[in-house]
Amino acid sequence: MTIFRWKNCRADIYASKHDLTIQSFLDNVVQPSIQFLETKISELHCSEDETVIFEISAMGDVLRETKLAFCLSIQSIWERQLRGYLKGCANQLRPEDNLDQKIEQADWPKLCSIFLTLRGIALSQFPSYKDLETLHLLGNACRHGDGASAVQLLKQDPGLWPPRPPMPPEFQVQPENTRPVAMMDIPTSRIIAFVEAIVMFWGDMEYIYNESIDRKHPSLEARLVIERSERSWLPRAAQSN
Repeated sequence: MTIFRWKNCRADIYASKHDLTIQSFLDNVVQPSIQFLETKISELHCSEDETVIFEISAMGDVLRETKLAFCLSIQSIWERQLRGYLKGCANQLRPEDNLDQKIEQADWPKLCSIFLTLRGIALSQFPSYKDLETLHLLGNACRHGDGASAVQLLKQDPGLWPPRPPMPPEFQVQPENTRPVAMMDIPTSRIIAFVEAIVMFWGDMEYIYNESIDRKHPSLEARLVIERSERSWLPRAAQSN
């Protein structure tokens, strides 16, 4: 087996706590907030006051918007982490190319291209890529509303919207391939999955970093022997055309 290695950068060290940051945000901010709103709605459902139905509806809207806002926050944290990492690698590996501005302005496909150029491995090879790409589209949809990202998101992950109830043909005012972002009701499980994908990505990056250390301490080498046998994914260098 050929073990994939790259040239380690200071940026790899600076990124070593990114997984803890996003996990802490989920555990200490996102989930408690969602659980508070869900508990409040459950309590309202137990009320005998008939007028509480209006408050339940309003709280449901607040819950949906809160989850959208948290998805945007998670995507923003992840994107800042990735752009900062790429800038650090670019400044150390290719300082003459002045890539900072390109990285700041790059869209998702361009970021993927820059990552491949700098690290010799495609983002799409990482097991977390599918969820990270969906998170990118979701961030765009949360930020800008209905548009191309929302249309693509519906194709990739229709479960982010509640099931559409059957309607008579004369009431089908929207094409089947479009759903308003305002109607999105993101399951908490998907929010957790997005964070898990980010954590997994940075964990895989740490594994590559450890493999790329030239002179490994015996304890690290022993740990890597075990990790190689247990990992479900082993990185491979990008194929040259």
